Amino acid sequence: MKLVINIIRWLARFLGIFLFLFFIWFTIEIGTPDLAIMSNQEVKLFIANLIMLIGLIVVWRFEFIGSLFLLGGYTFFSIANYSFWIGPIFPIFSLIGLLHIICWLNDVIKQSKTDKFSMQYFLK
Repeated sequence: MKLVINIIRWLARFLGIFLFLFFIWFTIEIGTPDLAIMSNQEVKLFIANLIMLIGLIVVWRFEFIGSLFLLGGYTFFSIANYSFWIGPIFPIFSLIGLLHIICWLNDVIKQSKTDKFSMQYFLK
């Protein structure tokens, strides 16, 4: 079981690295957006993307909190875009968040057998 969880964790991390570099490449190629000339819709989508990119960084240290950033950012992106399935790239953010939650839950269940449940589990 440990091998399966490690494979899931590194698959999620690899996909996260790929997405992060993909969006950074677009930022370098196109440049940073000027928020003053963007519509409200575009600003919401930009903020959702920023939340998801922050989640990709945070998930390396705090798996649960980072996955909440990823799932929350994707949910906000879906609500702002009026569609849940937005192209082939953006649903990968939610997949990465779900994979990290699975890994986090496995670690919490494994540790809860030996320790009492505490708020420290959310910072792992």
